[in-house]
Amino acid sequence: MAHYQVTGRNSGGGPIVSVSITSIDQEIAVVPEIEVVNAVRELLAGRPGVASVGAQRYEQVVTTV
Repeated sequence: MAHYQVTGRNSGGGPIVSVSITSIDQEIAVVPEIEVVNAVRELLAGRPGVASVGAQRYEQVVTTV
């Protein structure tokens, strides 16, 4: 799974809340990971003082030579 960083920013563009999602444990694929990320984005967007919300995805790439 990729690592996601969801950040809520104030009207000046400064970060005021940040959520890090590093794992979603499921026995079988019940919920796509992007739906979890979007749910967190929607939650933060509805909070007072949060003007915008963005999410970044990070993946580790391993190359064996």
